[in-house]
Amino acid sequence: MPGIEETMQTIIEYNDRLFDKDNASFSWCHLYELPVKDLVGFNFPGLLSEGQGIAWRKQVTESSGKISALPNVAEQVNEHFDTRDDPTEEDIEALRPFLPVICAYFYSVQYSLFCVLYHGCFLNELIDRVRSGDDRALFDAIRIDATIIGCQPVNERVSKARRLRDNDFLDKLRKTQSGVTAKLKQFNFQQMRLVFKILSEAGATRLSNDQLYQLFVEELKLYTVNSAGGGVEKSLRKFADTYMHQNAIT
Repeated sequence: MPGIEETMQTIIEYNDRLFDKDNASFSWCHLYELPVKDLVGFNFPGLLSEGQGIAWRKQVTESSGKISALPNVAEQVNEHFDTRDDPTEEDIEALRPFLPVICAYFYSVQYSLFCVLYHGCFLNELIDRVRSGDDRALFDAIRIDATIIGCQPVNERVSKARRLRDNDFLDKLRKTQSGVTAKLKQFNFQQMRLVFKILSEAGATRLSNDQLYQLFVEELKLYTVNSAGGGVEKSLRKFADTYMHQNAIT
C-alpha cells in the first residue's frame, strides 16, 4: 500500500508531463466491468515485451491460489525495472502515447486489490452483483472508488432511482460517496479478508470453528479473544460468514 500511494502521488506530480489536452479526461471505470483475468492480461504497451508479460501472467493463472502468487510476481516485476537501463529521451517519447492507458490500468488494479482487502472480492465481482440488482454491492463498490458511478450497471441503477424518485436509495448513495468507512480501514480486518480470498481461490471452502480459531487467533494472531457476543468462536464465525464467499463458509 505505501508503494501504491507513492505511485499515485507521482502521477499527480508529473500530471503535465504524463497527459496532454487530448487525453486529460481519461478514465478507468470501464475496466471494472472486465473479468480479473483480462486485467491480468494487460500488456503494458511500450514497457514490456509480450513474452515477458505472458510469463508473469502464467505464474498467476497457473497457480492453485491465484492471488497468493502475486507477491512473488510483484518482486520479479520490481527487479525487472530496477535492473533495466534508464530510458532514453527517444524511449520516453515513444512511450508517451501509452501513458494514459497504463495509468488507467494501474488505478483499476490498485482499487480492485483494495476491494479484496475491504470486501473479500474484486471490484468486477461487485459490478456483476449490481447487474443482478444488488444495491449493497453498488454501495460497497462506491466506497472503494467513487468513479464506479461511470460503470454501465451502476449508471443504469442510479438513473432508475432518479426516474422513480427513489429517495431512500439516493440518500444512501450521497452518504456512501464519502469513501471507505473507518471500520473497513482496520488493518487486521483487511488482512483477514485477504486470507479469506486466498482460501477461497485455493479451494479451502470448509473451515470449522476450531480451524478458524487456530488460523486467525493462534497462528496469524489477527483476531483477539473477546467474550462479548458469545465468545471468540461465535464472533469469529460471524466475521467469516459476513466476509467470506458464500461457497467458502459452513
